Parts: sequence; structure tokens; C-alpha cells
Amino acid sequence: MVWTSCDLASGDSTAILNANSTFPPTVRHRFEYAEEDVVEGDVAVESEVQSDDLDAILSRNGFSRRDVINARVDSVRIERVSAPSLRNVELFLGRDGPRVASVQFPSEGRSTIVDDTRRTVVRAVQDGAEGLDGRFELETPGAGVVRARVYYRLEVEGV
Repeated sequence: MVWTSCDLASGDSTAILNANSTFPPTVRHRFEYAEEDVVEGDVAVESEVQSDDLDAILSRNGFSRRDVINARVDSVRIERVSAPSLRNVELFLGRDGPRVASVQFPSEGRSTIVDDTRRTVVRAVQDGAEGLDGRFELETPGAGVVRARVYYRLEVEGV
């Protein structure tokens, strides 16, 4: 049992895993698309997980997905690495899963935007969703790379 990652005030048999945990439930994703993937200014692409996935994070904290009783996304940090014409981004947890982020990039300026809207994702997490489904709107067609970092808050049972 890993007590250092638990919020013991949450109840007798539950723990909260968040950004302050020993092994925080933060997952990094990478999206890459080619110019030929763009259809009428839009592109849909699935992410590649670039860090420990939720299963590995839960395991390192002494839990599994069957222990998750509540889950939410606290924030998502989105970075356009090499996607200069990126305008709008919508991210969903898993195929046809809940939306976890929605941001608009200005034509010039910031390359990183944080969506700190808290969103409940318990069913998707319990069902094994891992990757993100990205839907991007571009100003002009072209290839691009986008990164996203998803910060979860997981309540687990079985302490």
C-alpha cells in the first residue's frame, strides 16, 4: 500500500490520487497529422500516449481500474509544437468518449493553452479509455504536431 499518495481525509476506505500524489495521474499525449489528413480545414487524429498510461499510474500507486469509484480531468495543457495554423482543438477521452478539453488558439502568439474546466470521466476511465481523440480545425491545410498533458483526479477504493 502506498500511503504517501493518499488523501486520507476522503474516507475510511478511499484515497485521492491527484497532482500531489507520489505518482500523479498525469498522462502525456502526442498527436501528429499529415497535410493529406486534413479535410476541408479539419483533421481528426488519435493520440499516442507518451508517458505512463492510467493503468501503469494506478498500478504504481497500488490500485487498478476496478478500484476507481470517481474520476475527473482537472485540466488539460495543450501545446502546438509544429502546428502554426491550428485554430480550434477539441479532445475526447477514447473513441466517442467524453470531451476533456476545448480551446481556441489565436492566429499568432501563445503556443500553449490550458483548459482548466473540470470534467467527469469516471465511466471512460473504468471502461479502459486511454488515448485521446483529437479534432482540430486549421486555418490552412498542413502537417502538424500537438501535445496534450491531462491532469486527472482519481478516487480509488480499497485502502
